[in-house]
Amino acid sequence: MAAHREHLRQHESSTHDGAPPGMNRPPLLPLAGTLLRLSLPLIVFAAIWGGLGKLEQQAREGEERQNISVFQRTAAQQVERLRSELGATRIERVADLRKLVARVLDSRRDARDVSLEIIDLGGDHPRLIYQDPDLRPSTMMYVEQLVIGQQRWLVEVSPLPGHYLLNPSQSVETLRWGGPLIGLLVALLVALLQSRGRSVRRQVLRQTSALEHMNHQLERSNSALQAEIARSTEAERSLRNTTTLQRAILDGSEYAIVSTDTNGLIELFNPAAERIFGWRADELVGRATPLLFCPEDELARLESRDGPGFFAMIDEARAGHAAEPREMTLRRKDGHEFPASLSVSPLHGPDGAIRGYLGIASDIGRQKAAESRIRFLAHYDALTELPNRNYLGQRLAEAQEQCRRRGEPLALLFLDLDRFKYVNDSLGHHAGDLLLQAVSRRFMTCVRAEDTVARTGGDEFVILLPSLPDRNRAIEVAERILAALRDPFDIRSQRLTISPSIGIALYPEDGDDAETLIKHADAAMYQAKAAGRNAYRFYDSQYARELSDRLILENELRLALERKQFVLHYQPQLDVYSGEITGIEALLRWQHPQHGLVPPDRFIPIAEDSGLIVPIGDWVLRAACAQAHAWRVAGLLDAPMAVNLSARQFDQPDLPEQIASVLEATGLPATRLELELTESLVMREPERSSDTLSRCKALGLTIAIDDFGTGYSSLAYLRRFPIDRLKIDRSFIKDIVDEPDDAAIAQAIIAMAHSLRLNVVAEGVESDAQLSLLRQWHCGIYQGFLSSRPLPGEALTALLRGMKAAGVAELAPPPLQH
Repeated sequence: MAAHREHLRQHESSTHDGAPPGMNRPPLLPLAGTLLRLSLPLIVFAAIWGGLGKLEQQAREGEERQNISVFQRTAAQQVERLRSELGATRIERVADLRKLVARVLDSRRDARDVSLEIIDLGGDHPRLIYQDPDLRPSTMMYVEQLVIGQQRWLVEVSPLPGHYLLNPSQSVETLRWGGPLIGLLVALLVALLQSRGRSVRRQVLRQTSALEHMNHQLERSNSALQAEIARSTEAERSLRNTTTLQRAILDGSEYAIVSTDTNGLIELFNPAAERIFGWRADELVGRATPLLFCPEDELARLESRDGPGFFAMIDEARAGHAAEPREMTLRRKDGHEFPASLSVSPLHGPDGAIRGYLGIASDIGRQKAAESRIRFLAHYDALTELPNRNYLGQRLAEAQEQCRRRGEPLALLFLDLDRFKYVNDSLGHHAGDLLLQAVSRRFMTCVRAEDTVARTGGDEFVILLPSLPDRNRAIEVAERILAALRDPFDIRSQRLTISPSIGIALYPEDGDDAETLIKHADAAMYQAKAAGRNAYRFYDSQYARELSDRLILENELRLALERKQFVLHYQPQLDVYSGEITGIEALLRWQHPQHGLVPPDRFIPIAEDSGLIVPIGDWVLRAACAQAHAWRVAGLLDAPMAVNLSARQFDQPDLPEQIASVLEATGLPATRLELELTESLVMREPERSSDTLSRCKALGLTIAIDDFGTGYSSLAYLRRFPIDRLKIDRSFIKDIVDEPDDAAIAQAIIAMAHSLRLNVVAEGVESDAQLSLLRQWHCGIYQGFLSSRPLPGEALTALLRGMKAAGVAELAPPPLQH
């Protein structure tokens, strides 16, 4: 309390006129406060005095209004009396008017308090006709106009001096002199109240200062308490979040998590552990590990196999170290054992001491199965389960090394299933897969246990035969395989027969490394296919060189079209009688930059097999049509241009549209284009061929069957096709002079064509004797070296120009020898 009183004393001594403690006030503020307190009573007195003066003013104004009202009534009464007198008296002179007014005024002389002034308004100018001698200027006046007969007068009434004055009433006098007294009393009362208020204010300030000090202390205590509460709340929230997160991790983990105390008794068992081990958590809490989950024989196996083993992992955890995960076999509740990965870590308490252990286990059965599957797929084919190309390479390298040490040969058989693509195209890939599996099983019956049968891709297989006594052993296996595949396969209710083409390469004579052996066996397999399929062939270096040359030629053929190395040669077709040119056949040639002019029989088959014949054929069609149109425009030749179509071109569904586009682009009429197709091509699919030929014929084209007689055409089908010409193959024309059989065949073809109303063209005519026979048989048209060899476009153009200049229309052969 003494300290509190001392605080109040210091506060009072440092506080002036109610200023807050601790505030450094300017020195003028106390003086201003004192002046304010002293002037307040004066201000109050002045306010009261001013209020009383205002009341006095209001009283004066009221009395003034009352006097004016009385004056106006009195003036109105005088004017009315004057009106009455004037109305009753005849006024002829001004003097009579003055007498009448004096009489009216004198009638109440004792109470007279007003004066009159009369102005005549009847003339051109107002004139004063009467004025009371007692009239004095006044602020109050009553004016009224009198009209009596023809006279108009203006009467002005004013109060006499001394009447209707504004004398203050008794109440006003009381206010005048009582006001200052009241103001003085109020000022004294205000001063007294100010003194009392200052005393009360000082007491209030002292109490307020004490309360402020106490509030300050309370605020500091509250701030500290709030900070502590906030820290506790944040810690509780963090703990709750951590607990929730831990619970979510435990519940959502795919790993089995088991927590134990230092004695190995289970304290926690998460849902994943329940799922993996088959136990419920309430069944295991309080029970011991690891014998609950790990078979004793597995613990012993780990201990004996891994040295430190499982118990060493536990010892590491007891030493405070997290052990590396180990793979072991664990046991479920139902006794089923499964491969697992297990790690054990210590759990530390707040003091750093170990309070338990945490075991994390995962079922790695699927992982093991996947690893096993990956290892299998890395070495075996997924469909047939035979070794794949990679595993074959390892086995071949091992076999080569073994044969090298022993000095023994080995054989490598490369097998390809003939026309396997037709199975996939007709029955579907699933049927093809079933066939591959069945074929693989038959292959396994044809080899020894030490031999290797591998599938290297698609319908290709490789068989490795190590440690052969001689090459006859390879022949035996090849023949056994051919015999095994002769029996049909039952695939999806279909009986399928398929044959292999087998190529054989021997180590070391055909190659001393795996890559060379496989390449040479592959080349020998293609040699077997070329020999008619369903056969085997040993590697032949000469055939391999031819195959290599063919591959090189195919690669160069792909560039020939881009580099414009193809050219067209043209051979005329002549009338057998007149020698006139009736048509031109366009023949493709390849102007190779190194090998010169490559004959078509060398590159056309390669172009057919590789598919390059389609773009090449498109170029031939366009170039031939453009040349024929150029000759027509120049007036040199107006005859059909014959162009050969390949099988791949003819198989295009939009072939007629392509031809129409070329004709439109080059300007050649459709009647001046002839399509030549081989007999075997047309008879391959008669129905589809007939449809395509009809669409081409609808354009106006001429259709010719080339190389007729080499196939097996049916006359019935020939009648169904919209064809215009038959071209007899040169093989029949070549020996018609010396071979009666060939002559009979050629003559029969010509007769048959005539019966079908078809034109006939004989190819390969090289002698007059041949031409003479054709004339006798009425062949009609021929072409061959007898008339002209195939010529480049420029050469034939020059020939045509020479014929035109010479006026010759026929390209006649030499005269016949008699």
